[in-house]
Amino acid sequence: MKKQNIFLQILIITCLFFTSMLYGQENFKKVSQSGMQYLKIGVDAAMVGRGEAGISAIKGVSAIFWNPAGLSYLNGKEIFSTYNAWIADISLNAIAAGISFGKWGTLGLSVLWMDYGELYGTSVPTTVLESTELGYVDEGTFSPADIAIGLAYSRQISSQFAVGGHVRYLYENYGDNVIITTNGIEKNVDNIIHAFSFDLGTLYYPGFKSLAFSMSIQNFSPDIKFQQEAFSPPLTFKLGLSMDLLDFARESSHNTLLFAVDAIHPRDYSERLNIGIEYNYLGMFQLRGGYRMNYDEGTFTTGGGFLFPLNNSMQLRINISYIFITSDRFSSPMQVTVGLEF
Repeated sequence: MKKQNIFLQILIITCLFFTSMLYGQENFKKVSQSGMQYLKIGVDAAMVGRGEAGISAIKGVSAIFWNPAGLSYLNGKEIFSTYNAWIADISLNAIAAGISFGKWGTLGLSVLWMDYGELYGTSVPTTVLESTELGYVDEGTFSPADIAIGLAYSRQISSQFAVGGHVRYLYENYGDNVIITTNGIEKNVDNIIHAFSFDLGTLYYPGFKSLAFSMSIQNFSPDIKFQQEAFSPPLTFKLGLSMDLLDFARESSHNTLLFAVDAIHPRDYSERLNIGIEYNYLGMFQLRGGYRMNYDEGTFTTGGGFLFPLNNSMQLRINISYIFITSDRFSSPMQVTVGLEF
């Protein structure tokens, strides 16, 4: 009875927190407060398929990108790879690997990079001839680069509590250009920056059936100076809860119906709420759906996946997700994730 009362108190407080986050600043949007926006794109089709909800439910190597505490639930070794066909012919790619050292914790490596394709560079004309020909100066083509390389560590402190961290080296290369100094001298500069960011996460099981709570901080970093202006990566705070709803129907089942809710407090936007659901049949097939509140595009998401045993010690996991974009300006992002557990 005491555990049930504690559970109800936590649930009420969490619901009030979610509600206040959604409506406390509904008329205020903190746009343009950070850079390196690619770090906000969801990595892992399983999470994206259920509306990017479930930082308290994600486990294994893919947890590195959402809540590193979930990495501690990795058994053995795992390799992870994902491809995200993003908007405007841009793609996001990521690979990760993890290995468990038992009671000593779990170690993980991650690499994420963006493929923007080839872009055209232009500059402001400085002569009458350049101005009358095209109205701009053609500087040729270039390929921007955004890369994040990370090292993660996670450990289960007890059977109910886990904690994890993820440190990343961030590299950004947007080519070079000519600037005019205050002395009127032309100077060629490279638009390259280096930085480090940190992610922290926790995972807690209070003891009421499969209920789980999580908190995470992503992209924590000092300000980064890009030529004359300083900015920070997209610092984000998250609070999530999840539970298998079939726990109320029976004591044990080979199937699960995961329900997850994540409250998000980003530095560069007003508060958001992600809600997702996932039906898992016999641990082999999954169907997912999600709803993301306070997003300009991509409110609804869906996806699915399956687990295919290769032998007694190795299994292949494939997931796919789809974000519904209603605007005619962009195509709807689709992501495919492949994981190998052994």
